[in-house]
Amino acid sequence: MSILPFCGTIYNPEKFPNLSDVIAPPYDVITPEERRFFLSRSRFNSARLILGDEKSGDYFEDEFYEGTRDLMKKWHEDESLCKREQPGLFFLHQFFTGPDGEQHIRKGFIALMPLAPYGADTVRAHEKTHAGAIKDRLRLTTVTKTNFSQIFFTYQDTDNKIINLLDESLSKAVLKMDGRNEDTGVENICYLIEDEDVIAEVQDLMDDKPVFIADGHHRYETHSQYQRQRLDETGFSEIDANYIMGYFSCSQDKGLKVYPTHRTLRGLPEFSYQILMDKLFEYFDILKMDIEDVELGHDHRTLIMANSEGEPIALRLKDEAFNDLRHRLVDPILAEMDTVILEEIVLKGILKLTDDDFDHHRYIEYHRDIDGYWEALRSGSQVGWIMNYPDNNILFEIGGRGLRLPQKSTYFFPKLPTGIVFRELED
Repeated sequence: MSILPFCGTIYNPEKFPNLSDVIAPPYDVITPEERRFFLSRSRFNSARLILGDEKSGDYFEDEFYEGTRDLMKKWHEDESLCKREQPGLFFLHQFFTGPDGEQHIRKGFIALMPLAPYGADTVRAHEKTHAGAIKDRLRLTTVTKTNFSQIFFTYQDTDNKIINLLDESLSKAVLKMDGRNEDTGVENICYLIEDEDVIAEVQDLMDDKPVFIADGHHRYETHSQYQRQRLDETGFSEIDANYIMGYFSCSQDKGLKVYPTHRTLRGLPEFSYQILMDKLFEYFDILKMDIEDVELGHDHRTLIMANSEGEPIALRLKDEAFNDLRHRLVDPILAEMDTVILEEIVLKGILKLTDDDFDHHRYIEYHRDIDGYWEALRSGSQVGWIMNYPDNNILFEIGGRGLRLPQKSTYFFPKLPTGIVFRELED
């Protein structure tokens, strides 16, 4: 995939030598309470730019969109924000402790990429999107003409040549930016590299690589709609809207971690755990286990289920049920994902949940950490499932085949910080 350096807009380093008070997570993971927390840290916090006070239907209040545009202009005028004059790549290091309790470093670079239709050789996607979530972001992009957050892409690079090259080029960085996400404890260090030779080498190495959307499907489709909108308005084919700001992380890098999202059910009418158990025997071999033995695994054919008392059992999908599932899915590779097994056999097959239930998160609850999962069971959830670590290679292959997975089949942690760099689009 072609990538381009760009003249990013950043917080003025002279006024903001540290970014901890002004960075925030992506808009779609910030609760109203968290938004108030971020705004209390600084009136310049980037959460002010990406979230309004309260949504009514698909949109925030009208004043939010125009207010964000005017605020960006004001921050430029008082030199709180500044736009770089030289195109560059932003090389981001994130130091974090994952949901597994292990310490890691994830590295990736921020650049522009031409928008492309989904395909095995271009952009691989894996998640279903919903029109309502796109409307608000399209309005914000239209009014502000700004990409506030990056699309999270991964790419295949067996020898990790690009990240190694950028690591070796740190001495050529013209700027170093630091910021800590106080809510997650993630330490962010970003190096701005404007060296033309380094950038050209990165471009050459990336040129033939397809990319996989790890996070940001709605933002990608939002910008695709914005591009079509601007093409119609201008009548030109070469416009700034043809490019999107992305963060690119190597699938083979040890710091790129994909975590599961666990599930519980709450409020499902006429639910009976015993009836569920009776029906599960048809599809699964069932093994009792102690809670001390529960740990996240990599075996996609084995699920851990717990009742409302928090008593766990292991469900091992039988060969016959696995082969049957492979044959009735649109592509057999989907059966390699435990989220598909759970959704097709248990949630839809046995418990009769519908696509509309999933679209509106009716009855089903999602938990990114295991503590939240157990707490849900203690506080009234009827039953729950602990999911396994997703396999990076299978995800990449699924994306290449144009397939879609159930919602929240992956959890890429940490999230990318909003506020490291913005990308303002030219008219």
